[in-house]
Amino acid sequence: MVTVVLLMLAGRVAVSEVMANPAGASGAHGPEDRNEFVELYNSGPEAVDLLDWTLDDLDAVDRLAAWRDSTLLDSNPTLVVGTTWLAAGGYAVVLDAEYTDPEPAGGQVRPYRFGDGTLILTTGNTTLGNGLAVNDPVIIASPWGDTSTYGTPADPGDSIPANPGDGLSWERIDPAGPDAVANWAVCHDSSGSTPGRPNSITQCPDLAVADLAVVSPDSLIPGGPFECLVAVANLGFVVTSDWQLSLYLDVSGNGAHDPGEPRSLFNGWRLAAGTDSAFRTTWSCPDTRTELWARLDCPGDLDTADNRRRISVGPTAAELLRPLVAGFTPDEDGFEDTLRFAYRLPEPGGRLRVVVYDLAGRQVRELLDDEPGTDEGTIDWDGSDDLGRPAAPGVYAVWYRYLVAGAASSGRLPIFLFRR
Repeated sequence: MVTVVLLMLAGRVAVSEVMANPAGASGAHGPEDRNEFVELYNSGPEAVDLLDWTLDDLDAVDRLAAWRDSTLLDSNPTLVVGTTWLAAGGYAVVLDAEYTDPEPAGGQVRPYRFGDGTLILTTGNTTLGNGLAVNDPVIIASPWGDTSTYGTPADPGDSIPANPGDGLSWERIDPAGPDAVANWAVCHDSSGSTPGRPNSITQCPDLAVADLAVVSPDSLIPGGPFECLVAVANLGFVVTSDWQLSLYLDVSGNGAHDPGEPRSLFNGWRLAAGTDSAFRTTWSCPDTRTELWARLDCPGDLDTADNRRRISVGPTAAELLRPLVAGFTPDEDGFEDTLRFAYRLPEPGGRLRVVVYDLAGRQVRELLDDEPGTDEGTIDWDGSDDLGRPAAPGVYAVWYRYLVAGAASSGRLPIFLFRR
């Protein structure tokens, strides 16, 4: 029974930050050697003894040990040394034993500002593992076989571990989350790392325009009113109200708001982490197809690719197929990587064919050639051709035909594909 409890407690300790590329030169007594660290976080309700736990970089295995050099307390007397017990909700930082080298070389001497109450640990020799390289994973293991990892050791083909840059650490976004590419981020703190402190990535706001859509009426007429739905989501880990949303009709087509273009501004309200807020606004339908933009301005939001979204609005009564935007950029930056078309069938039971052609009339990609199954819906193009190759940037024609009961409706739409 005791062993089961220990395993449960051990499972709450996670690798939360890794500094494998300290600022400064390498070499004996150099800062790149002595300033490596691995941070652990105990999210459990009880203290955990890390005695006899191991650190493995797949080159060498080290046993964790208590830090004994009390000179480290000169800069912060609240640091915990001389023990291996990690408090509940506390941080431990595993340092190279040479961090307090009395004869350091190359500058960058004791560069880190540790959080108050941080437990300082080390290993039984002068390296962490065999010395952390930027492509080294890290495995922390308890004596009972429970582990926490950085760098997905079981999947060496993914994009981590990787070099975050000189003097920058990798931070785990969600301490309870998996060791996966999406759960690690390069430290955004101005010092490059946050040893013994909450990770910088969890302190940054991250808002997104989660949805932008016309919700009524079914058919738009020039000058007539229509409602659009806007949803703002808090994808980060902190509550924020410091944001502003701008909605505008881009009459000039330049992607920005110009004087005289219809616009509505909404000052932010409190959004808790992991929540979203949706509301409706009323607009007047333009005479011709125009893009309606939603843009978020949020100070401190470092992931801005999802802070904007656009849809195409205009008279729709006679349209069978329409693009929701006029162009897209399939460059995997998280913004408009696919082009979406909305269709509304005049009657069910027919066959809809949608094909992308280049300006020379050559087929690039067949998007659909079947009965859709629903009277209205969407079709996506990811910017690739029929062989899966990226299509060249430029202007394309999207041809469509709907055949039902011997009658055909067809049309052609111009589309712009951009690549950066």
